[in-house]
Amino acid sequence: MISVEEALARILAEIPTLPTIHVPLPEALGLVLAEDVIAQEDIPPFNNSAMDGFALLSQDSKIHAAQPPRLRVTGSVAAGYVADHAVEPGTAMRIMTGAPVPPGADTVIQVELTRHGGPESDWVEILQEVEPGNNIRPAGEDMQRGQLILPRGTEIGAWEIGVLATLGWASVPVTRQARVAILGTGDEVIEIDQPLQPGKIRNSNSYLLEAAVQRAGALPQRLGVALDTVESLREKFSQALNADLILTSGGVSVGDFDLVKNIMSEQGEVNFWRINMRPGKPVAFGHIGTVPLLGLPGNPVSSAVTFELFGRPVLRKLQGHTHLLKPQVEVTVEDGVQERAMRRHYVRAYVTWHNGHFVARTTGNQGSHMMTSLLQANALLIVPEGGAIVQPGETLKAIMLDWPENAS
Repeated sequence: MISVEEALARILAEIPTLPTIHVPLPEALGLVLAEDVIAQEDIPPFNNSAMDGFALLSQDSKIHAAQPPRLRVTGSVAAGYVADHAVEPGTAMRIMTGAPVPPGADTVIQVELTRHGGPESDWVEILQEVEPGNNIRPAGEDMQRGQLILPRGTEIGAWEIGVLATLGWASVPVTRQARVAILGTGDEVIEIDQPLQPGKIRNSNSYLLEAAVQRAGALPQRLGVALDTVESLREKFSQALNADLILTSGGVSVGDFDLVKNIMSEQGEVNFWRINMRPGKPVAFGHIGTVPLLGLPGNPVSSAVTFELFGRPVLRKLQGHTHLLKPQVEVTVEDGVQERAMRRHYVRAYVTWHNGHFVARTTGNQGSHMMTSLLQANALLIVPEGGAIVQPGETLKAIMLDWPENAS
């Protein structure tokens, strides 16, 4: 058996980043930038007013002899337009929020700090002295020409869409979404709409993995269930040769009917197939033809945990992400972990922040068949190899499943 770290390193070394495509900006949501976004212009592109008010020279706002200065209003400028003359000493111009600051003016006073005779008045009194630059948004204050705004590998969310639109990126270079073929295996596995018969179980893994693949931003395709025959597996794998990744569940252990490894050896290669971990020891990685295959265990919790540890990082690398792994934090384990496991043990737990530190509580029975142990879990506690019992109040590292990969 190999370690979790070696397994992940060997998998990721075989995984390329998918090609770059260009998509219209509205279709880029959730995808990953394939190129750096560099500002080609200053944003804002011109000095503009942050308030409705009057543009003037700051020196004209100084109060003399306890009398507010009275300035002649020579015109106005609205957002989307530019002034047709300059502000000169002793004058002011009405200005709306977002409008370019007229030449000559070095400050804007908000309308609430003035007194005037109405919208058409040709005079304004300045009731408070204002400094140069007051209420002026300078050109380039937000983004400057030549500045790196969004680095390659950024996942595009709503805020990024807004920035890209501001910079004029109508078409966006992104990494193509991964196509993932999902295959259940085993004579005992039936479809979810079928009544249970003695010895049968429903194909829950394929649906769990389909949802997990979607949440990772990829495009899943369920291929159904392969029977425990070489012929059935060959036929199913032939449907997956256009995928970027094949995910199987079951069929990679040591039983007579665990045939996935045999087909991998026949049609591609097996890189490894056992990892020193619990749950999830029988994980296989290799290729069918040129398509990478990650063979996950058949027990549903094992399938879920190994997808989080290996499948999600694979999909993130395929799709151009630069942060591949969920963050880890140190937690105090309230109830401890009493079960001994010689392999590294990933224990489902619920982690909260309490009194200045993270506190974890396990989600009950940790059997690899106990799907309900996943329901409240937002973390995986890492119990090191060696069979140690974790006493209540001891600390462990925890992988935070509900944190983004780039969280610190």
